[in-house]
Order: sequence, then C-alpha cells, then structure tokens
Amino acid sequence: MLNELHQLSVTLASNNIKPQGWHPQYNLLPNGACYRIWLSDDGLVSDVELMSKDLVRVCRKFGNNQGTFPAFNIAPLYRVTSKEDKDYYKAIYEGKIELDVGYLESICTADNWVPKFRKKILRCLRTQIPNAPEKSAITALMKITASLDIDTLRSTLEKHVWKKLSSDIKAYLPLLIYNGNEKKQPEDDFGSISIILDLTNWERFEYPIANENTTKQVNDWLFANESDLQPERSDQLDAFGAPYADLGEPMPSVRLTPGFEVALRSMFHEQVCQFRYGKADDKSFPINKANRDTLKTSLEWIVKPDNENITWRRIDKDAMLFIYPNKVPEVLPKFAALFGNTENKSDITTRFEKVAEEFSKTLKGLETKQKPENIHVFALQQIPPALSKRAKVIFSRNLTPGGLINAATEWQQGCHNLPPITKIDPITPFPLSIAKIANKVWKQNGERADGKRGVMLMRYYQGMELLLDKSMPLQLLRITGGVTSNSLGLILFVGNNLPRGKNLVKKELKAEIGNLFPLLGLLLYKSGINKEAYMQDTAYLIGQLLKISDELHALYCEIKREGEVPPQLAGNSVFITASETPAQALALLSTRMNPYIAWADQYRRQGKDKSGLAAWYKRQYGLLMPQLHQKMTEDIRFGDLEKAQLFIGYLADLPKLTNKQSTEEVCSDDK
Repeated sequence: MLNELHQLSVTLASNNIKPQGWHPQYNLLPNGACYRIWLSDDGLVSDVELMSKDLVRVCRKFGNNQGTFPAFNIAPLYRVTSKEDKDYYKAIYEGKIELDVGYLESICTADNWVPKFRKKILRCLRTQIPNAPEKSAITALMKITASLDIDTLRSTLEKHVWKKLSSDIKAYLPLLIYNGNEKKQPEDDFGSISIILDLTNWERFEYPIANENTTKQVNDWLFANESDLQPERSDQLDAFGAPYADLGEPMPSVRLTPGFEVALRSMFHEQVCQFRYGKADDKSFPINKANRDTLKTSLEWIVKPDNENITWRRIDKDAMLFIYPNKVPEVLPKFAALFGNTENKSDITTRFEKVAEEFSKTLKGLETKQKPENIHVFALQQIPPALSKRAKVIFSRNLTPGGLINAATEWQQGCHNLPPITKIDPITPFPLSIAKIANKVWKQNGERADGKRGVMLMRYYQGMELLLDKSMPLQLLRITGGVTSNSLGLILFVGNNLPRGKNLVKKELKAEIGNLFPLLGLLLYKSGINKEAYMQDTAYLIGQLLKISDELHALYCEIKREGEVPPQLAGNSVFITASETPAQALALLSTRMNPYIAWADQYRRQGKDKSGLAAWYKRQYGLLMPQLHQKMTEDIRFGDLEKAQLFIGYLADLPKLTNKQSTEEVCSDDK
C-alpha cells in the first residue's frame, strides 16, 4: 500500500493539492451514536441532544487512552440486569408498550457510574488542549471542566435525559439505562456512550465546540504547539530516498470508513521472519516522519466522504477500492462508480450502461490540460482480525483513459451477447458484482443451497480482472464451469416453471436470471464466441429443443388435462442428461415426446383454439430434431462453454410466431 500511496502523494503535489493533515493525538469520534452535552458557565447541564451523523464525522477529540477532550465516553446512568427489566426496556424501546415513567423510575436504582469509571471521566474533564488561545470557546470550556464536579454533571444530565425521553424514547433510553450482564461485576460491565461537551453561551465566540471550524482551529493550535521540525539528518535514507532517523514508533493509522481502520504498514517484532534481515518493526521499511504524514494525509484525501464513488468505494465490510488519475481536474469523473454502484439497479440511470456513458462524456469533456494520461486502480483487503488494522493490496493496475473507456465498451458488448429472453430483463452487472453472481449455488426448487454466503468460486477483484485484463482461456473455462455448475438448479427451476404460466417464478428469481445470463454472455464473448455464431451451434439448438418440448408439453396439459401439469416437463426432465451426454438426451426426448407430437398433429386438424400454436411447436420440433440427429454421435460431450450455450438456449425466446404463420402451419400440414 505504501507504494500506491506514495504515487498518490506525488500526484496530489503535482496538482497543487495539499490534503488536510491532522495532529496524531487529535482523533475522530467513535462510530455510532454521539450526544452533545451543553454546559452552562456554572458547570450545569442545560441540555442534551443526539448529534447528526454528519456533525459527528467532522468532530474530533484530543488525547490518548488515559483521557480525551472535549469528547469522551461516559456510561449510561443506570444498570439493569434482571430479565423482567430488560424485557421492559426492549418493549418500550421498540414502541410495543407506552412509556410508564413511574415504573421506569422504579427500576432505575443501580448507579452505573462506578468509582472506577468516575476516575476516567475525571481525567477526561481535566485534560487540557495545549496552545489554545485565552479568548476561545475551547479555553472557556476547559476552565469550566477543570473544577466540574462529577456528581453535579451526572445529576443535571439525568434531569434532562428524563425530559427528553417522552419525545424520543429510542434516542435517549440508551443514555439512561444499560442492559448489564448479571454474571459480571458492575465495575467490569457498565457500557459506553460517546459524548462531546459544548458551551450553552457559545455565541460570544465565533463557533460552538462541536463544529467543523472549531475542529480545524484546534488542529492548527496543536500543530503550532510543536516545535518546528528540523530536517532529519542521517546517513541513512528512507524507502523513498529522504533522510531518515529512527522514530521508534509504529506507522500511523487511518479510519477509511466506519468499521474499517488500517495502519499504513503493520510490522512488529513478534513476526520472526523479520530477524532474518536483522531489522524489525518500522526499521524493516524505514520511512521518515514527513513522508509518513504525507502518506497518511494522501490516504485521508482519497477516502473523503465527498469522494465516494469518485476516488473510492467500499466493496465489502473488509475491502475497499481506490482510483485516482495523475491529473486532478476540478470536476472528477466517477471513476469508482464504473466498477460498482451502490444505487438501486432497477433505476435505469444507475445501470452500468448509463454510468459508463456519463463517465465517458465527463472524461472526454475535460480540457486538454486537465485530461489525465493514466489512471491508477488498487484494492485494499483487510486482514483479520480487524482490530489488528492490517491490510494488503490485492489488486493494482495502471490504465490509460482510452483503455478504460474501451474496456467499459467491450464489457457492455459482452454482457449484451445474448438473444432476447421473454419475461427476463438482463441487467449488465458491474465488475464488482460478478463474484456475488458467480458464487451463488442453487437448488432445483429455486432456493439457495449455500444460504447467503456463497461458495468462493470468484473473488471480487476477479470481476475487475475480467474488465481490465486480457483473459486467459483456462481462467475463462474455470469460471464458466463453476458458474454453470452453481446455477444449474436455478435454470432447471425457472425453465420448468415459466411455461406453466401461473407466476410460479417470482420476480426475485427472474432478476437472478437477469444477472446471471449477462455473465454467461460475457464469458462466451471473452472466449471469442458471439451470439450470431453460438445461436447456430448444437448446444444452443438443443436448449431451444428442450424449451419447445416443455412448451408443447405444457400446452398439452392445459388443453387435454385441464391444466394438470406433472412436476417436471418433458424437456426439463432430460436437461441434466443433455448437459453431459446430448445424444442420449435426444434419444430419451424422442421417446417421451411421441404422444405430445401425435396429439399436436390431431389437435391442429380440429382447428380449435391454439391449434396453430400446437402445429407450430410440432413443426419447429420436427425441424430441429433431424438437424441435431445429423450432428450427434454417441461419444459427443459438452464442455463448460457448450453448457453455457445450452443454458441460454433453454430460456431464450423461440422464433417469433405471428397469426399468419399459425394459419400457414395448419394449412401446410393439411395439404
């Protein structure tokens, strides 16, 4: 990751972009809910409110594990442990019963601010931010908290929590009560709530404490407090050629998104392999302080919330994608959106085709001096456990803008490498969605065989490889084989139920086919097989024959058996055999279809409703079967690519039937 970030820092410097740097002891607030506690000049709580997520993101706290300020964690005011009390808590929190203030007061008896925790709160209240100007909101707050009594803080806070409960139970009940574990001691089980202190009378200053401007002011004061760093003097150079002096401290970390924090590099002396070279920890890859700060601020710049779907996007809970050009125009194209989109895919404006079109327009519309010559893409994977903050780069590419646009165009051509499919809306998947589609395993009843986890046929970055790289034939065969094997149950279920015409195939399963088939079309396209060719080949035609057989069988049951259809239609019953030994499947199908073919011949002579359709099915069957018999040998076997064509042929539309054709079919058979 360091090499990628170094390239990014060079890019930012060449574009005169100076990312915001943060003091190493001035950290983001924890994820989740955070409350602002307003203090009057005499140290009394005048109000408490749940802060918005946007405000929480721009606030920070100074300090370390011993104490932080002006934000820190407190415990809920009371602790309950009995099942009865916990059940009541849950019921009022979920709105299942009305709040009974009297009863709630009766269970709030165990003070949750234990002596051990009070000492920690006291350390936080006494924490001082160095170099803060005398006439500033922070200094005014520090003067109040320097003599603030904890009992006064707790009692006045509780008063306002009770007031707020009646208006918003969900927001303020967690601040009042902690559901404890009765098997644990109160000193070791008191919970945690994030808060930030603010001034009731903040108007005399420019901004309140919990404010983006105040946050930046404090950051400037903290940096100003440090003595100017002299250029490092050393005979040793760091990894990037700058003077290096041993810092004796780990590399800084960056919180990329909630729940995803990584250290720029994590090496520690317990990894014995390092001693092979006589260097461990930060000495194994020396980077001086200035470069460390630059790498950290570069990573913080690329992952800014405003840059989501532009320079970054989250792939999964433990993986992220980063993209940046070597020139940074005023309006950046949505680079990351081209690889994956978090929006609703049913919306036409968020589909791959539209995103690719807008991306291409934006990129081509840039002024010549702003157009990038290359684009760097890399993916970061967190290494468990998450608390270790370790991560590694598992995908990295350098691209040209034209190459990326061409790759997106070819991707669409591949995903459109399909014939029409009635009742199914094929949706071009984003590259980062490919693995999720491929890894699903289906039963023949239309249910997932793997729960919601999927098998590990593909990693998410392999979808990006399909987009950007020239695919190797063996890789394509492996993926195609896995996809057809995993999706066989889904194809069988959908193919067996669509002809029945009773809405037995839910829209969710149709959507699954709409995701799966573009992937099959893409794999065939990448293998050099276009629809104009494979629609004339044996595997696809057998799929069509099985579909015709199912349609004719279903029509027979509708008319002859008053809609009573057997569990499995004729073509569907030999589908698995057809995917392995097609000659044997055709022999079986010929036998099974004889009564339905004979019925179709008799029925079309009667000239009744749908007789033209029955005659047309019979004629199409009669045209395909001899043609396929000529191509069949006993030893013919289908490979993975042929199975994909069989799957498509089985659900693809049959040749269009018009009213005129229906009449002509009946008349020609009568002659």
